Amino acid sequence: MTLPQPVGHAGPRRIGLIGAECSGKTALAEALAVHLPACVVAEELRDFVAAHGRAPHQDEQLGILTQQAAREDAAAESCTLPWLVGDPAPVMTAAYSIDYFDDHSLLAAGIRHARGYELMAWCGVDIPWLPDPGQRDGVERRSSTHGVLTTIVVPALRAAGITVVEVDGPVHRRSAEVMAWLPEAPEAAT
Repeated sequence: MTLPQPVGHAGPRRIGLIGAECSGKTALAEALAVHLPACVVAEELRDFVAAHGRAPHQDEQLGILTQQAAREDAAAESCTLPWLVGDPAPVMTAAYSIDYFDDHSLLAAGIRHARGYELMAWCGVDIPWLPDPGQRDGVERRSSTHGVLTTIVVPALRAAGITVVEVDGPVHRRSAEVMAWLPEAPEAAT
């Protein structure tokens, strides 16, 4: 299976969201959708878990990453708004593969896709963890995934020249931090 390539600047400009489970990615995506305005691409992994009643196995991770990228590309073709937000960016599947399976094989594909973003917003884990039965594995796993992002994924993205902006605090602050990096974006409401 080959990874779809981003369309770059054809169509809406892209922002990718990364962060461990329950780190506020979806709340940030919803806020950016209003403020930019933007189309939001929902999470393939969440739909996979809902459809199969389980987390993906290691050999299914590439399919999740590829499908997330394909969702973004399809949304970019139909989105009539100036921005598109990946919630999350496909590179999150690579982060989960590293965390759950010690499998680093998807990182290069995730980074290749991330080159199509204006920036990546990295959501901190400074908000309370909330259960989501069947979808979330717990505060310990959130911490573990955050560690993978901190030590492996974010340094690799930055080494590839991809802008990664750390955001934390309440959603209005996170949204304002992202908007501040986008000189042509409207000012975020506080």
